[in-house]
Amino acid sequence: MKPLLSICDLSKSFGENRILKNVSLEVAEGEIVSIIGSSGSGKTTLLRCINLLEEFEAGQILLDGQPIGYKAEHGRRRRLREGDLARQRAATGMVFQSFNLFPHLTALGNVTLGLTKVRGLNKATSRKQATEWLARVGLESRSHHYPHELSGGQQQRVAIARALAMNPRLLLLDEITSALDPELVQEVLQTIKSLAQEGRTMLIVTHEMRFARDISDRCVFMDGGEVVEIEASVEFFRRPRSNRLKEFLRSSSL
Repeated sequence: MKPLLSICDLSKSFGENRILKNVSLEVAEGEIVSIIGSSGSGKTTLLRCINLLEEFEAGQILLDGQPIGYKAEHGRRRRLREGDLARQRAATGMVFQSFNLFPHLTALGNVTLGLTKVRGLNKATSRKQATEWLARVGLESRSHHYPHELSGGQQQRVAIARALAMNPRLLLLDEITSALDPELVQEVLQTIKSLAQEGRTMLIVTHEMRFARDISDRCVFMDGGEVVEIEASVEFFRRPRSNRLKEFLRSSSL
């Protein structure tokens, strides 16, 4: 099966610190892949490169066979213009751990913004679609509330609705429960489980081991900026091959 997302030999550095080291990964359409690993292993940087929020020095990212972020020109690699990047970024919707909602906009306004500014829809159509997505995540009754009037779990669900409203081919989720109080985690995870049942393609960075095991088709273990192990979810947790993954799982709660 042709992969929806294909990453080949991706490398990224901050100064002298090499964060990603020749990372290669493929995600098929409709597949859910979770990435786990300790802090500083490169998980978030990988998602930010896919979503074009970080530049990368080497390697290639293809979405549906098309290179994203850069194009070859006269034998050299050139970063695309911001308008082109924005359109590509919309195809890889990202949900952040810190919500990143606009505080001066209501829940409805946050979801509507991308539909008007990026998709170019008129206000009436944007509001209709935004309302439908807020209803999908159980927040239609809170559509006119501002972020400070919402719980952390509700804010994160608004962020999920905002990403989904753009109809992305790939949904990127970056530690979306790490900023939440424990009692709010389950409501967000349940939202993601419902999306999984719809066949959404998702690449998930998470520290929730049980969630990763239960929802994922495959899991990826990263350590020191490298992909150490990729395996089907059941085998990944039941029979880890590398000592580094075995040690990581022993220290994690399952």
